Amino acid sequence: MIYTKRDSATSKIASRANPADTNQVYCRSMTKLAIVVLLLAACKSEEDYKKQKPPEPEPVVAAEKKPMPPPRKELKPEEMGQCTLKLSGAMTKEQTTMGGRAATNVTYWYGESEKNNMMAMDGFAVNCHGPDIKFSIVPGGGKPDGMPFAPKKYEFKKGAADGAGVNITLGPTLTFGDPSGTVNITAFDKRHIAGTIDLSGKLMGKGAKGAVKLTGQFDFVCPGFSGCEI
Repeated sequence: MIYTKRDSATSKIASRANPADTNQVYCRSMTKLAIVVLLLAACKSEEDYKKQKPPEPEPVVAAEKKPMPPPRKELKPEEMGQCTLKLSGAMTKEQTTMGGRAATNVTYWYGESEKNNMMAMDGFAVNCHGPDIKFSIVPGGGKPDGMPFAPKKYEFKKGAADGAGVNITLGPTLTFGDPSGTVNITAFDKRHIAGTIDLSGKLMGKGAKGAVKLTGQFDFVCPGFSGCEI
């Protein structure tokens, strides 16, 4: 086939007149440019990430250690306190007994688990027990606060007082009957319980008669329970 000049010119005009071909070329160029830009940005971001310092770990704060409570002092028997009694009148005796767990029973000196073996209400018992005289002041029932954790003078009439009672035996067969007078608790805290005794009564038992009087004092240290402060 032979092309004339006119055909060539017509072909050029048709080529210029077809915008689709131009757009395709432009789109391909822009796509390639966008890919190049994305690759460069990715490389740049990776380089910046490598240059960044890793985050520093947060400092570890050690838990505050609370000091351990000091160990409880182990008291020697002679450090537990004592009770001295004097019996006069129809019978005379003098006696000294030592403190310790057998000498006291005080709810205020115990923790919750230790109270499981105690009396139903708060109170105390003090025992001055020896071979010749056994004296005890014990809870007497009545009001829940009949034996407070504080000094108090207990006034007795025939063995009974407001919140307390007393029991006294003299040897294996005799008793101190109808005790009247006072047991004065002069100090009572988490360290010790102390007081004085001044009671009058009558000697009771087979073949016994006559008036008797019991005086004395005691100071017993809290014997190492969880509520003690030694």
